[in-house]
Amino acid sequence: MKNHWAKEFYDLAQSNGLNCKLVTLMNGWFETLLLEEKLCFTKSFTYNTSRRQYFQGVDLEKLDENGDLVLLCGGITGSLRDIFIIPWDKFFATLRRGEPINTYRPPKKYFQYKFYIRDRDSRWVISVQGGERPTLDVTGWCYNVDEALRFFK
Repeated sequence: MKNHWAKEFYDLAQSNGLNCKLVTLMNGWFETLLLEEKLCFTKSFTYNTSRRQYFQGVDLEKLDENGDLVLLCGGITGSLRDIFIIPWDKFFATLRRGEPINTYRPPKKYFQYKFYIRDRDSRWVISVQGGERPTLDVTGWCYNVDEALRFFK
């Protein structure tokens, strides 16, 4: 079963009195939320304990959109754990320096920017596949669930 960590965070935000609105649902997954008047591109991902990382992809079209924040909701073994609240511009500028990758087997084509958020000795670093293999330290934008809720309050 896939975990919808972003939905879980959204439900917690609502139950804590935050002003929340689902803007875009894509194939059953929360994609864009309005949280306390901040437009947030949203992703859910599960922590891989053996590799000490999260992994996810972003559609190319998202790079043409604008918003305030990127909200990445991560969990492990059934629990929502890490919430990354990253400025929209910094996140997407990092992706742009990577290279889109075809995630389907030929002859089908579906290109995405694939990125990792790796836990490296108490630092969280985004790295993007391809291109310049850009990185972005997001340690200062990593919150536990309660801290993330306070951030939006």
